[in-house]
Amino acid sequence: RRELPDGGARPNAAQFKQLVVSALRELHGEVGAALPVDVLTYEEKTLSAILRVISSGLVKLWSALTLLGIYQNRRCAFRVLQVKPWGPWWLPSDVSSGSKVVS
Repeated sequence: RRELPDGGARPNAAQFKQLVVSALRELHGEVGAALPVDVLTYEEKTLSAILRVISSGLVKLWSALTLLGIYQNRRCAFRVLQVKPWGPWWLPSDVSSGSKVVS
């Protein structure tokens, strides 16, 4: 969940995804920005999302979101509420079972 302590613009789903990629790029460079992260759901009202990332990218994603502190020149913070394995019962057939969900 993204938190805006001093208000500010609420990104739509596409802007939220770009924010995640920017956070990865800022902390981990182009390698981090290339990490495959899917925004499975996004609720603009609450600024909450469910993200899917491969297991090997979880630490990079989590650290990038945790350390991001500015969005559009305003303070912000991400709070990881839950991390869980992404089981095969949830997966489309083209996705490996080694994914994790960050919500």
